[in-house]
Amino acid sequence: MKIGKEKHTQDDLSKKTDEELFAFIRRNDEQAFRTLYRRYDKRLFAYCLRALGDRKAAEDVFQTIAATVYEKREHFTGGNFAGWLFTIARNYCLKYKQRQRHTEQIDDVAYSLSDESDRTGEDVLLHEALRDAIATLAVDFRDALEMRYFDGLSYDEIARALDISVALAKVRVFRAKKMLQSHLLPYIKEYE
Repeated sequence: MKIGKEKHTQDDLSKKTDEELFAFIRRNDEQAFRTLYRRYDKRLFAYCLRALGDRKAAEDVFQTIAATVYEKREHFTGGNFAGWLFTIARNYCLKYKQRQRHTEQIDDVAYSLSDESDRTGEDVLLHEALRDAIATLAVDFRDALEMRYFDGLSYDEIARALDISVALAKVRVFRAKKMLQSHLLPYIKEYE
């Protein structure tokens, strides 16, 4: 299938909403697809990496998601594009995990410190405790928390991605934070 070529300036496209860009994509507009792809590629890859815990698997699933978004463009009937996109991502990550027949821990790469030489021992220990605490959360809570704080999604986008109500998305994020707080309380008291 050949992608069409409408004429737009990059500046014009960058000012469009996700939904406006997707209207162009439905008409096979290559420039609009590239603009929308660039808007989400880093966040989407980071989500796949955290969900799968393996860089190679994340790359494979990420590419599959990008192709699927284009192939299934007629299925997007409007609304929140980011929510639709992350719903596809979540489903592909879950399918991949099911095929692997085991659940991976959150990969250290996704939570690694940028430069540990700049950190104190306390920073490193607290960081490790936080990473471990997040890994202990139930998948429903961990997904909501990560989407909110690592992917920067709104509660509406989280609700759409997880196929839950906005109220339930807020509850899951709130409860996940409470569970983390409870888990990290001994570490926090130690550093006070």
